[in-house]
This record gives sequence, C-alpha cells and structure tokens, in this order.
Amino acid sequence: MSGAPAIEAIGAVLAEPGRRFLVATHRNPDGDAIGSMLGMARALRAQGREATLWHAEPDSVPDELRFLVGAGEEITTGVPADARELVLLALDCASEHRLADHPPGRLAGLVVNVDHHHDNTRFGHLDLVDGAASSTAELVLRILDHMGWPLTPEVAEPLYVGLVTDTGRFSYANTGPDAHRAAARLIEAGVEPSAVYRRLYEDVPLSALHLAGRALAGAESALDGRLVTATLTQADMDRAGSGDTDGIVEALRAARGAEASALLRELPGGGGFRVSLRASSDRVDVSAVARSEGGGGGHRAAAGFTGHRSAEEILEGIRRAVAAQLGAGG
Repeated sequence: MSGAPAIEAIGAVLAEPGRRFLVATHRNPDGDAIGSMLGMARALRAQGREATLWHAEPDSVPDELRFLVGAGEEITTGVPADARELVLLALDCASEHRLADHPPGRLAGLVVNVDHHHDNTRFGHLDLVDGAASSTAELVLRILDHMGWPLTPEVAEPLYVGLVTDTGRFSYANTGPDAHRAAARLIEAGVEPSAVYRRLYEDVPLSALHLAGRALAGAESALDGRLVTATLTQADMDRAGSGDTDGIVEALRAARGAEASALLRELPGGGGFRVSLRASSDRVDVSAVARSEGGGGGHRAAAGFTGHRSAEEILEGIRRAVAAQLGAGG
C-alpha cells in the first residue's frame, strides 16, 4: 500500500480514540530522522494523543541537533512493558534492522512504516513509502495535512530541519517542487530559515574546522577526478580535539569534476570505519554502493555504511563500485 490509500489507512489509526503511540527512528539518526520523530510526536500530543519518543540507542541525538529537543522531551529505550498495546510509528527506517536489533513487533502491536528510501523493505503492517519524496519530514507533513491538524512552530521547526538536511540544503537531485512547497508551508507556520541555518551550519566549534582542514588537506581523487575521498583516523580526531565530521563529505563532493565522494572516519578502538558517501551525479547511486560494500543504505545522493576492513580495502571497494556505475576502469 502506498500513496493516498496508505495515508488514508494511517490516518484512520491516528484518529482512533485511545490509541497510544511509540514514535521511533533509525540508529545513527540524522536531521530527517530526529526532525520527523519530534515533529510527529509533537503533532500527536497537540491533539491529545499519548506519544512516547523511542530510540534503540541511549543519548541518540547528535550534538548539532540537540537544540531541537525541548525541555522535558525524553527519548526512551528498551522494550516497553505494554508493547502489545502500542502503535509504533517507525519513521525514516529503510529496514527493520535500521530500527533495532529485534523485530519491530516486539515494540508494538501495530507497526506503521513511514519512509522515503527507495529500497525500503516494507516491514510494517501499514507502509507509506515514497521514494520520490525528498525526506520523511515531507511525508509526515502530508499525513498532518490529511488529518487536518494545524502546523505550529513547534511542529514545523523539526520538520524543516529534516527537509533542509535531507535535501543537502535544497541542493540534491531529490529536491523537487514538492520539497520547496513543503518548505514554504513550514516557513508560513513560523520557521525562521536563517535561525535554523545558523544553528545547523554556522555554530561550529573551531576544533571541528581544524578536523575538516585535516580531511581536506589529505583528500585524494580517483577515476580521473570523478571520485574524491578522505580518511580520518582516531589520531586525526585526537589532534584536532573533535570528532565532528558534519559537512566534510559534502565539501569533498564539491571538488571540480567529482561525481561522488567518500569520507572514512575511524571508529573508536580501531574497530573499523564509518563511511559517508555522497553523489552529485544521477549516474551514481551511493545507496547501492553502501549496500554492496557494507550492508548499509540511504538515498541515491547520500548514504553510508560501517566497514570492518582496512581503509585501503574499503576505498578500493568503493572505487570499484563507483567505476562500475560510471562504466569506467578502476
């Protein structure tokens, strides 16, 4: 089920008296994940519904997104004692494995899956999946419009953050007319774009800039400049005094001639690397690269995975996968 029928079915569940909701998102959450979760939960609470925020990981909100979390907004973890009585709203999760180690049915009696990843596994009892949507925040807005629930500034701001971050500040190929219309709606509801931009992209510690400098200074190109990569070791992060890599992979993608970029960030204890991938060309689907190289995923233009090989082996795998998509020699 997708499109209007899915929204109708989900709307019927949201409208049922006495329903209680668990609003959750994927591990290693980004702006769309946190924004969609907060926006949906606040909209439900404004309508008198009981909505609990849930995440598999404690302390799950990235530092750059903590400004979105209001006083008293707690995110719980673990399996609820009354799970069978709850409705799970799983937002921005391409698969149940991105949500938790256990099946989502352990968290709730009814699972509603709302997502815009084109490779979503449709793991819910009800699935609203639209791979053409810019973000899950855009889909949450569609649901709220269907319900006729008003947009308050408290609901609109996290949804706007989801929209901005998952479109790469409205620069990715997934930024269509619907994304701009959604942005306009959210701004009309009270979002201040300049204030959001400052909080997301300009409130950066100097140590994070030092780390970005180390990554950019060590950047390398392959495939005649069509792939640009960088690797940050734990030693690099220790010297810079920061582990904040936000925005670095986008900076690599900006190199002239680049159609894809990759940033490898060493995990604590040398247990592998967290890999971020970006594409600036429709000829490269980095979500397919993430799946093939490390069981990860994401969008065509933005994806990631965790690799447990050496940096050289991971980079070689990425080069081969991108070269195959471009029809180029490795």
